[in-house]
This record gives sequence, C-alpha cells and structure tokens, in this order.
Amino acid sequence: MLTIILTGISLAAIYAIAASGLVVTYTTTGTFNFAHGAIGMLAAYLYRQATASTDFGGWGWPVWLGLIFVVLFAAPAFGVVVERGVMRRLDGASEVVKVVVTVSLLLALVGLAVWQWPSVSSDPEKFLVGTSWEKFRFGDTTVTGHQIVTVCVALAVAIGLRLLLFRTRLGVAMRAVVDDRNLVRLNGAKPHRLAMFSWALGFSLAAVSGVLVAPERGLNQVQLTLLVVNAYAAAVVGRLRSLPMTFVGALVLGIGQSLAATKLIGVNIGWFSLADLQYAVSPVLLFFAMLFLPSERLRAGAAKRVRESWRLPSLRTAAWGALGFVVAVVAATDLIGADPDRAGLVTALSFALVALSLVPLTGMAGQISLAQMSFFGVGALIMSWIGDDGHTVAGLIVAIAVSAVVGGLVALPALRLTGLYLALGTAAFSLFMTRMVFKQTRLMPGEQVAVPGLDLGFATFRTNQAQITLLAIVFAAVGVFVIWLRGSSFGRRLTAMKDSPVACATLGLDLTRTKIAVFALSAAIAGLSGALVNRSVANSDFELLASMNVTMLAVVGGVGAVSGVLFGGLLLGVINKLGDVLFASNAVGIFEFVKIAVVDLQKVAPGFIGIGLGANPSGAATDIADTYRPVAESRPALSLAVGGPALAWVLARSGTINKWTFVAVLAVMVFGVIPAVPILLRPIPGGRASAAGAFAIASIVVTGAIDWETLTASNGMRVLWMLIACGAVARGVMAIHGQFPHTGAAPQPSPDLVGIDRPLDRSDAIEAERVLGLTEGVLRGAP
Repeated sequence: MLTIILTGISLAAIYAIAASGLVVTYTTTGTFNFAHGAIGMLAAYLYRQATASTDFGGWGWPVWLGLIFVVLFAAPAFGVVVERGVMRRLDGASEVVKVVVTVSLLLALVGLAVWQWPSVSSDPEKFLVGTSWEKFRFGDTTVTGHQIVTVCVALAVAIGLRLLLFRTRLGVAMRAVVDDRNLVRLNGAKPHRLAMFSWALGFSLAAVSGVLVAPERGLNQVQLTLLVVNAYAAAVVGRLRSLPMTFVGALVLGIGQSLAATKLIGVNIGWFSLADLQYAVSPVLLFFAMLFLPSERLRAGAAKRVRESWRLPSLRTAAWGALGFVVAVVAATDLIGADPDRAGLVTALSFALVALSLVPLTGMAGQISLAQMSFFGVGALIMSWIGDDGHTVAGLIVAIAVSAVVGGLVALPALRLTGLYLALGTAAFSLFMTRMVFKQTRLMPGEQVAVPGLDLGFATFRTNQAQITLLAIVFAAVGVFVIWLRGSSFGRRLTAMKDSPVACATLGLDLTRTKIAVFALSAAIAGLSGALVNRSVANSDFELLASMNVTMLAVVGGVGAVSGVLFGGLLLGVINKLGDVLFASNAVGIFEFVKIAVVDLQKVAPGFIGIGLGANPSGAATDIADTYRPVAESRPALSLAVGGPALAWVLARSGTINKWTFVAVLAVMVFGVIPAVPILLRPIPGGRASAAGAFAIASIVVTGAIDWETLTASNGMRVLWMLIACGAVARGVMAIHGQFPHTGAAPQPSPDLVGIDRPLDRSDAIEAERVLGLTEGVLRGAP
C-alpha cells in the first residue's frame, strides 16, 4: 500500500502541475485550453530531441540546457504566438467556437508530432539517473530520484503560483482581466500583454508536466496527450479557479489510478473486465466533480455580441436541395470505375451524417458535445448484435433507440451545466466509453466489430455504390427534417435557449425536457450513422480525438447549417483519403527548397483548418452560400448552373471526354464561371457582358478540349493546373466585364443588440430620435 501511495503521489504531482497551467490560463483569460495535453506532449518530444545523443537522432545537449530551452524559451514563446495569432481573434466568438479552436490546436499539434517523430529509438532519461540520489528506500519501498524531483517541482509550482496570483500586482491584474478588461485598462494595465503572459505561463507549466511524465510513461503522441488530458479532472475539482482544490483533485486522481493499476488487474464483474479502470479514473472523477458543481445561475443582462449567423432556407428550397444532392452524389460516383475506389466517399458521407447530428445540438441549442463518435459506436455495436442474424431493419431501429437513451443519460449534467463544463462532461463520457466499454472483449472481440449492411428485402446495400446511394438519401432526408425542426416550435425553443436562457425561464419554458430531448435526438442521428456504416470498425474509431475531429470540422463548415456540416464531414473524409489514394507520391512546396509530402500534410491539415475558424466563426458554408446565392435567386442563372455540369457529365459518361477532363471542366464551371453568371445575364451599365460571356464559354470549351489524363502523370500537378485554370478564368471574366460578381450584402447588426454589443454613441441617439419623431419642441412640452 505504501508503494501504491508513493507512486500515486508522484503521478499526482504531474497532474497538479498540468492542471495548474489550465487553472492559470482559465482564471486569467477565461479560455479553457483543450490543447494543454498536446503542449505537454510536444514539449516532451522536443526535450528528448534536444537531450538525446546524436547517435539516437538527438542534438546531444546537456539536460540543463534542454530544460531551459523547452520550459523557459520554446513553450512560453509558443504561448505568446498562440495568444497573438489565434486567441486574440476570438473576441466576440461564442463558447462553442472558443472550445473548437483550442481543440483544433490539440489536433494540429498531435498531427505535427506524428509527422516529425513517427518513431523514436529511446525515451528521455529520468532525472538523477547515475547519481547517488537515483533511488531511495522507505522500508520495503523504493522511490526514484525522478519521483522526488517531480513532487518537489509540484510544491514549488504551487507556492510560486500562489505568491504570483495573490501577492503581486501582476497577479492581481491577471485575475482582473477576465472579469472586466476595460476596467483593467482604465487602471493603467495592458490586457493583451497580461493575456500573453498568462498563455506563456500556462504553456510553460504544460511543458514541465510533459517533460516529467515522458520518462515514466514513454513517448507516444496520442497516449501522452491523453495522459496530460487527465489533468482536466483535477482542474474541475478546483472549479477551474482554486489552486489548493486543484492539487487535492490531482492527489485523488493520482492515488486512484495507482490503486486501480495495482489492485484491479484481472478483476471482473461477470464478463465485464475492470483491467483498464486505471485509464477511466480521470473521466469518472471528472464526471462526479461536475455533478457536485453548483448549478449555473441564470443572469439577466448577460447577452453579448457574437459573430456567428446562418440563414434558414425554406422547406421547399431544402427539399429541392436534398434532391439535387442525391442526384449529384449518385451521378458523380457513377463515373468512378472500380467499386473499391468509392470507399472514400462512403467514409466521407458517414462523417457528414455524424456531423449532421450536431446541427440541432450545437447549431440550434448552443450545447457542446465531444462524444459524437461514441454514440456512433453505440449504434454500430447494436447493429452488429441484432443485425448479424439478418434482422438489419430491427437492428437499425434498436440502434437508434438505444443511442437516443444513452444520449438522454449523458444529458443529465447538461441540466445543470452549460458551455465549457458540458464539453468536459461529454469528453469524460467519450474517454470512459473508449477505455471501459469498447475495449471489452465480449463486446468487441479483437477490438473491432463487423457491422452488416442494411437489408430491406426488396433492396440490399452491399456494394460501395449502393452504400453511397443509401447514405446520400438518409443524409438528405435527415437534413430536411432538421431544417423543418428549426422552424417548428421545438426548434424555436432551442434557439431561444441558446440566445437567452433567462428569457426562456421567465416565460416558463421547460428547459429540462428541451435539453434532454435535443441530446437524445443528436445521439440518435449519430447512432443512425454508426448502424449504417456497413464495414468493420475498430474501437480506435470511437476515441475522443475522433469525436473532436468531427465536432471541429462541423463547426469549421458551419454547424448552424446543414450545408455547413456536409462540407465539414466531406472535408474530413476527403482529407483522410487524399494522401492514401490520389496524392500518395506528391508533395507541396517551393521546388526543392521547401517540400512537404501530402501524406504528412494531411496529418496537420484538419487542425490548422480549425485554428483559422477565428477569422469566420460562422464557418465556410456562409461564405460559399453568399457567393452562390445570386445564382440561386435567378432562374436563368440556376438553369445554366445545373445544365452546364449535367452536360459535362453526359459527355464523360458517354466517353467523349475522360474523367480527369470532366473534373477540370466542372472545376472551371463551378469556381470560375457560375458565380459571374447572374451579372452576365443581367448586365450592369458600363460592363461588357457579351465579351465576358464569350470568354467564359471559350474557356470551358478549351478546358474540355485538353486531355487532362495525359497532360501529366502526377495527380498533384493536375490539380495544381486546374486551380490555375479556375483562377485565370475567374479573373479573365471579371477583367473583361469590368465588374466583380455580387457576393451578397453584409449582415446588418440586430437593433435588439444596440447598447449591448457596443457602447451607445451620438449616432444611435440621433437615429432613435428620428425613428420616434422626437424634436426639441416635443421634449420641452411645446404645443
């Protein structure tokens, strides 16, 4: 027992240091850094790179120099860069966007580490190895010098942070920034500099925890990241503000994991194994800590400006869009020759359907979930059990129902918590499911499960082509349902709950049932996707990082719009397959000076795409919709926009043009010509519409006359030439016409937010007087 306690204290010290960094960042900036674990992981790899011998691929630096470089230079410098380049742009963004941006940073850093260090030949050495302080004995128990150093560092961090935050002017200013930035500025402080210092300090503490834990647990990008992620639980025990309680939480977590790792190996409850409970201690502690958190109070006057906005299409427009989507998907896949080559699109549509489950939950209700792939896994498991005997329809129904019930149970913390704590709660659920449920050999033999394809009797879906058709139809149907739901009374309640919970409570709306219902609905849609996966899936497909990927790219696409999550889901599927299928031998760079293989680029691309979300919190779908909305509003333009690609498809289907030529013609039409069609059909005075239209038609004909399949043997070069062609055609059309295509009017600020999203000024007062018809005479009471 003494060995268990001492080992647990050593592990608790690491968690305490990591959790302290989280608490410092959150207390002083109001942002919870989900990338904290990835920072510690990256610091551990960088420390090993600096201190390892040159014989093992390192730089051969002494340990003291490696520590100074990683902890006091690289980590804080990176924290400053993140604050200046990423976090500062999130002013006015919602809690969802802030969470997703830090999640994206986590995914980008994990991908970067996998790219730079695919394997290492040795782990960092423990401190004090080879000295007289390498080991100490306490009775029959041996304690390493590294463990003692870890505990001493944790104590030093605790004392240092307490003195900094409560005994210095700098610390008081850091804590004041998150409460009232403007008031701090009036008192002479500089909030942005304080924020930079806070992020630098938080990154340094994450680096310390990574450097200390790597020699004990070894180097593995994902596992080391998740190990530091365990510190989330300790931080929540301290309510993200109290350092003493954070250390208490770390102590409970460390000793609990040590106890579970020692005493529960080989212990079963029936067929349920407890061998991996040590990895589930953190999510269990996190979940129970949130249960005892005080309920969030509803506060009036808490409305603030947010930059996200999505337009709601009519039900008729949605139905036509759904039909067009199904036709386009079936037509496009028909041009893919071999059925195995269509597997990438199957995966992309599965991700899109999972992402669609976030529209009612996150887009409408404003609730954050990082566990959608866990619900996907529940649906897949149920379908494999029941559908394996041929009862696939019954399996599908039960899978949806069970996923909805599980989602309703996960919603219980949501009845009391919102925003960040809800994201942490769903993350805890995902970790628990991955560690304790999906690893059970009774449920997933060999850590994978085969999900049968749907059999309707009159139709079976065994091939990739059939599966694509099924997923496209299901996505279209569920998408139309979600759009109808948004306009229904339930959808209006969700939107009202997102905008102002205090107003909903004042009006007597039952928020409890509303939250449970939307969680159940979201989980049911994700479970539906899992039940329709029609392939063997591994338990790694349901991990927390997979759920983070789905949530991140759904928000990147535009989580408030069906088209946005479609874009995000397809983007995730395409990125996962590009390097494996199309661009396995290609690289991106500047000749031979800078060169990055596409297979390496795809490891970091999703994360960096999400980091850029701060520039447009509404997602990419909003910009795309603004570009093509004038086309949709003009029947002649819409007819040409549909007829042109349809004609190109007929030519490709008949063999008149090859498939690569079809892709090139389609790209030139969609990106170079179609956005300008409304102006070409309705000329603006002074424009040269006829000449521009003739140039556009000639460009399409020339593109179709080129044999793109034999133009070059490199797929990457083909795509590069297509991008150049699209840009040249678009620029040419605009230059000849003399006018830029209309991209839609900028959204006007809501009058309901006057005085809330910004201070009142004289122009607001003058406008109010004009609208109300007030004059000086009226105000003086003159007749």
